[in-house]
Amino acid sequence: MTLLDVEKRIQSICWDVLKRSDLGLDDDLLQAGMDSLAAVEIVTRVELAFGVDVVDTIFETPTVRQLSAVVLRSASAAAPDGPAAGAPTAWQLPETRNFLDLIATAAQRYGDRPYLLQGDGESRDISFAEVLAFTRGCAALLDEHGVPPGGRVAMVLHNSSLAALLFLGVVGAQRVLVPLNPKSGPAELEAQLAHAGPALVLGRQSTSDKLPAASWLSVDDEAGFLRDVLAKGAGEPGPISAADSSGELDAVVVYTSGSTGTPKGVVLSHRSLISGAVAMAEWAEAGEDDIILNVNPLFHAGGQMFPTLTPLWCGGRSVCVRSEAALARFWTYVDRYRPTWTLVVNAYLAHLAEKPERPAAGTLKGVLAGGSPLSPALIHRFESTFDIPVYQVYGMTELATITTVEPRDRKPGDTRTAGLPVACSQVRVVGLDGSDVPAGDNGEVLLTGANLFTRYEQAPELTAERLRDGWIRTGDLGQLDANGELTIVDRLDSMVIVNGENVYPAEIESVVPHLAGVEDAVVAALPHPVTGVELVLVYKLLPGTAADEDGWRATLLKHVSTFKVPRRFVALKELDVEEFPRTPLGKIVRPDVQRLAVEHLS
Repeated sequence: MTLLDVEKRIQSICWDVLKRSDLGLDDDLLQAGMDSLAAVEIVTRVELAFGVDVVDTIFETPTVRQLSAVVLRSASAAAPDGPAAGAPTAWQLPETRNFLDLIATAAQRYGDRPYLLQGDGESRDISFAEVLAFTRGCAALLDEHGVPPGGRVAMVLHNSSLAALLFLGVVGAQRVLVPLNPKSGPAELEAQLAHAGPALVLGRQSTSDKLPAASWLSVDDEAGFLRDVLAKGAGEPGPISAADSSGELDAVVVYTSGSTGTPKGVVLSHRSLISGAVAMAEWAEAGEDDIILNVNPLFHAGGQMFPTLTPLWCGGRSVCVRSEAALARFWTYVDRYRPTWTLVVNAYLAHLAEKPERPAAGTLKGVLAGGSPLSPALIHRFESTFDIPVYQVYGMTELATITTVEPRDRKPGDTRTAGLPVACSQVRVVGLDGSDVPAGDNGEVLLTGANLFTRYEQAPELTAERLRDGWIRTGDLGQLDANGELTIVDRLDSMVIVNGENVYPAEIESVVPHLAGVEDAVVAALPHPVTGVELVLVYKLLPGTAADEDGWRATLLKHVSTFKVPRRFVALKELDVEEFPRTPLGKIVRPDVQRLAVEHLS
């Protein structure tokens, strides 16, 4: 980290604070006439960003450069030889301990300004002040239903302003939210409810009829429910009883349904979610003029942290829409709400790149995309079509979804990576012995940070296996370059051995965008009596195209070694399916494709 890097970051913090006071920024950080509260906020946010103590500078009226030098000296004094390999370093939230702090601070700062913009079928916007009133109303409602502080409340709802309010209000009322997918079948919902043990379930009557054993509170009349809860929270605010006032209190239990196995309940704390939101606000240089379009379901952490909490932190706005609706009306929403940011899964990005619509509004500063490997060809197609930057993100539910993100100053033609760690996160790449590997070498990706999860629900053995010395083992194979940017190569457990050579299917699949006529493809491995494994490329063609196996082989040979080129090319329909099996986030479920290939081709 250079002095210039620090200066740029501090300057963006100053601009964000000072523009709210209509003050200009010159070389004097604490210039004459500046509100002392603004000065305190700048220094506090600098401490938050860099994890150092610079509070004494308030009394010295430093310039931006002088404050930057103090930050560098403080960081060096705290770790003169750099952090020990494998030792997580602290990143603190000095102002905001928990959701209630965050909500109350936002209400005080931004008052009646709109926070949640009116979505489809909704009658009005929701202000920052109303979020606090709703939170107090939630506390009263849950008290009435016998849910104590620290107790659990499940939510089985699609995206809406009310769903976003319930996420904030239930957690802000010091209860633990368990958001579940309303499209899940009764058996899956019943199993998750039994596992999480909520005292109350919020959802539609149509869903509750399928699960009569659960204690349900219907929210079919969303407008009426909102009105009633706001009324409970109106008037003189009383204290919200709390099981714990720290950021370590459990906030949510998120059930993941990744491509690698059985769903798990990931417990995230107030600290985890808020840290991630603040770090993303810093990366995006987000402020009061920013609007984030939330197309990610709130039953995933991807819908909670950046799209919902970041604008609450910085005074921006959020609009919460159903994922299915946004897939069909994305550019309509862009023109209606004029968002500056959105976060999508990569399958979503591919769909948008194929749509003929174009936005009339040029407000999007960028689209964040993640969830699975993203091909450079797809990024180029999207950026050249819409003139909107795409920033790859990498992370997992266990770190509130985003751990790394590509730099904002990425230029066209630059090598695309999963980016650099956000301010609250750290990344290592280690070998089999657990030691860090050199830049450019492959190893297992380990993650940690203030956004790290607490535990897996009722799974101490799994927690102990995955979480070691403060770092989570991701199971991803990756590498760091000389600048510290991360590239994900594959899943460790996806490796196959062909004739004694290690082969990672994702390396082959990264060439798929260069195969003429191929919409999507997955590499499967079939038993072979001589080589041990025979590689098969299972493909789906774009409409109106034909297979060109000779051309595909020639293309593959330009990118990978001969032994990595699949011996066979098989159309997906030969496995008796029309579409690749996918998770709710759009990831292809490789084990299902592997199983189908073995059943039909062995």
